[in-house]
Amino acid sequence: MPNKPLPQFVPPMAAAPVKEPFDSPDWIFEPKLDGYRAITVIDSTGKARLWSRNRLPLEPKFPTIHEAINELNLRSTILDGEIVALDREGVPRFQLLQQWQKRPTASVVLYLFDLLWSDGRDITRKTVLQRRDHLEQIINTVPGIQVGGYVENHGMDLFRLAREKGLEGIIAKRKTSTYRPGKRSPDWLKIKARPQQEFVVCGFTEGKGSRKHLGALLLGAYRNGRLRYFGHAGTGFSEKGTEGGNRSIKAVFHRRITGRKSAKNPRENSVGSAKAGVRSSLCRVDRRRTVAPNNISRMA
Repeated sequence: MPNKPLPQFVPPMAAAPVKEPFDSPDWIFEPKLDGYRAITVIDSTGKARLWSRNRLPLEPKFPTIHEAINELNLRSTILDGEIVALDREGVPRFQLLQQWQKRPTASVVLYLFDLLWSDGRDITRKTVLQRRDHLEQIINTVPGIQVGGYVENHGMDLFRLAREKGLEGIIAKRKTSTYRPGKRSPDWLKIKARPQQEFVVCGFTEGKGSRKHLGALLLGAYRNGRLRYFGHAGTGFSEKGTEGGNRSIKAVFHRRITGRKSAKNPRENSVGSAKAGVRSSLCRVDRRRTVAPNNISRMA
């Protein structure tokens, strides 16, 4: 039977969320890295493409990673990994990765943790241990690229270490698991080490200076049955995201406050005030993308 043609892209396999870490001789455990998932496709001529999980090109964002991949001298190979930016202690920090294009001060590395195709052969039906073993054999030592590590059996210990280091969490993979492109499988599990908190979006501020659209979200949470103001979160939004978010949020708050202005103080419920639309729906904001400047919270 002739070999299948090398696909131009493989949608990454995803892990199912669970709350508690565990130990098991049937599983391996990896650190959950705080970065951009990256699928690397290297064609028969050695030309590499770097794709995000949603098939967006990553070479323009990370040209140094693209150059490093070309030094691997691989052919007809597809790799799965995560692009991260490391702080001075070698810990992945998503904020550094977001800032890297404007301020490339951190070390950016592609951590590889899976091999999907090798030398023109589809190996997704092999077990994760077989794929990892083959991955370690074909990856040469190249600056900017590393093969991610894992431990067997001891998920609890790795989880405690991840929490101490401020990592996002851990990934557990069943030793017999195959690679299922584009699927969220119970054979892969993610356990987050960072605390989460839900907040009510009580209002927002307008953008100032170079921030043209959305400034910050004003956040509250219920304590003892009362809604209390907890602070604001304003960084981590892209310009495109603030523009779209601004339109959506204004529409919500305008609908909620129309005809409800206070007779004593007409500005009390104005768009952008801390008291506007306090009955708005709960939302969860990703901790790695949003930082509250007053240190009240970095969420999820």
